[in-house]
Amino acid sequence: MSSRTFDYNSKDAQAIPVSPIDPGQFDFARYEEHAAQADRRYAEFLKKKDGIAVWQRVRVGEVFRDACRDMKVSLPLQLGALTQSLTYATDAPMYLEPWYGIGTTASAFGGDYVWHEGQAPAMRPQWKSMDEVPKLVPRNFAAVPIMRYTLETVEYFLEQTHARVPLSWTDLQAPINVATGLLDISEFFRAMVEAPERISEMLSAITQVIIDFTRQQSDLIGPMLARPGHGFASSRAGAGIGLSTDNLVMVSPRMYEKFCVPDNIRIGEAFGGVAIHSCGDYSRWLPALKKIPNLTMIDAAFSAQTDPSPNTPEVFRDAFKDTGIVVHARIVGEPEHVIGVTKRLWSPGMKLIVVTYVQDAVAQQKTYQDIHNLE
Repeated sequence: MSSRTFDYNSKDAQAIPVSPIDPGQFDFARYEEHAAQADRRYAEFLKKKDGIAVWQRVRVGEVFRDACRDMKVSLPLQLGALTQSLTYATDAPMYLEPWYGIGTTASAFGGDYVWHEGQAPAMRPQWKSMDEVPKLVPRNFAAVPIMRYTLETVEYFLEQTHARVPLSWTDLQAPINVATGLLDISEFFRAMVEAPERISEMLSAITQVIIDFTRQQSDLIGPMLARPGHGFASSRAGAGIGLSTDNLVMVSPRMYEKFCVPDNIRIGEAFGGVAIHSCGDYSRWLPALKKIPNLTMIDAAFSAQTDPSPNTPEVFRDAFKDTGIVVHARIVGEPEHVIGVTKRLWSPGMKLIVVTYVQDAVAQQKTYQDIHNLE
């Protein structure tokens, strides 16, 4: 498969195969030494005005599909990823994640999952029309099966690892993503034009659930919390909260600024900043995203093997140079292609995290060094 071609037959373009490791067989001491060194490098990178860090991600495809349904299946797979990560050079450690689909926040308002074999859980919207949407009042989190299972997963992971492995929050998604898990997506976009006050109220209620449930997870995880979390290079030295915001490309930059920026600011204020992810090419939305004053990091794909609509490196370089905002660049591909893209992204004044997915350890270690040699 060419580095310049997206493989539509792949279940997960960013996944690396791993062998599950039972918690009783996991080498905690070796992992802790590796993680401590990576944590130090991560902390040093965050303090610098500019620079490059490399995160070699070992993404387990099954965990982000239906293996998330059973915490006793998910944990050995994730420990297998952590074990494999010890053979790589990296500036941020791999961490555990209580991932349980992307409908967790929506479930607070009554949503539930539909499970299909071999796939991540799906959530059908409850309402077809804005007229059907009541005033959103979340249920008690302890009474919501999806949320309760997520908290139980956090507790199980901590118990099985003796609280010796960093753990992130689950993937709560940005308010605009959550909203379309509750209301038919076409109706949601129509209402942004015809019933803007109702949409703002809806997004505000969702935002509060994101804040409250994240705080509840934080209380459980304690000092082992890895931030900013899901999909981002993270560390106990990290800051802010990561938000998957893929629906931003479905609205205009002006609409995104009007409806989404205020809630992102609010979430960022609760957690020391916000890190934004979206799939696809969202270069046109960068000026709107930069209106978020507590934006700490932005994640995007920069190769066609990562995403069928990759972003143009120079656009992100020029937008974020000398801002202090970290560009978190996912680049699936052969080492030489990764280096070529990184050269286009890097410039003095940039804070750049290059996310690599090079499976061969020797090739990965060389890629790591070659990237750092660009500084």
